[in-house]
Amino acid sequence: MPKIKAYEIEGAAKTPAADAPETTTQLAMPANTGMGIISGDVGQDDIVIPRINIVQGVGPLAELFQPGQIVLNKELVLSDGNTPIELTVLSARKQFTENIPFDADEKPQVFDTLEEVKAVGGTIEWLNDEKPSYVPILHVHVLLKAPEGVEGAFPLEHAGHPYALAVWTLRGVAYTRAGKNILTAAKFSLRDGIHHGKWTLSTKREKFGRNSVFVPVLRVAGRHDASFMDFVANLM
Repeated sequence: MPKIKAYEIEGAAKTPAADAPETTTQLAMPANTGMGIISGDVGQDDIVIPRINIVQGVGPLAELFQPGQIVLNKELVLSDGNTPIELTVLSARKQFTENIPFDADEKPQVFDTLEEVKAVGGTIEWLNDEKPSYVPILHVHVLLKAPEGVEGAFPLEHAGHPYALAVWTLRGVAYTRAGKNILTAAKFSLRDGIHHGKWTLSTKREKFGRNSVFVPVLRVAGRHDASFMDFVANLM
């Protein structure tokens, strides 16, 4: 017998049995709903993907974690910073965001192109000892391989290893140290697709003036095989 697909039975009329009483109420699913199917106008805003953060010496995360640690969703420690974690960059999007403090009450303006920044009188370079009014930012979607000893929050699996999707936003020194590495690889060594590359991420402490900051150390660690690429293709 041919296999019946879910969409072939969605919305099918329910015919009551001939001997059923006229007062019988039929409980029917909505026409556009089937078992195991989510319907409706579902958009990107409805999807929650955990975020990667590097803990600094100050800020809300510093009250919960140690500086230099890499954490997921502000609750799970992926690394102490010294032990690299493995990830795959699935995609990246560069934008320009207004250069205001992270804890500012106002929401920064964000533009897709440098032309849009210039159109509002914005700058991306230091001019006459004044800081740029906009800075580049890179939104990166990654696939994380669960580190040894870390459990939970990794719902995907390939070759016996758990994985999870995550978002990582790079700005300032993080953009300089890691974001430019991603963009450079996409231009040269990973021209056939940034998702072909295997990366390792750790952190190190650097001093900028009087302040110490933990910066990402992101390096290409090889290329994925055909089996892994099939796994990735099914995610996208």
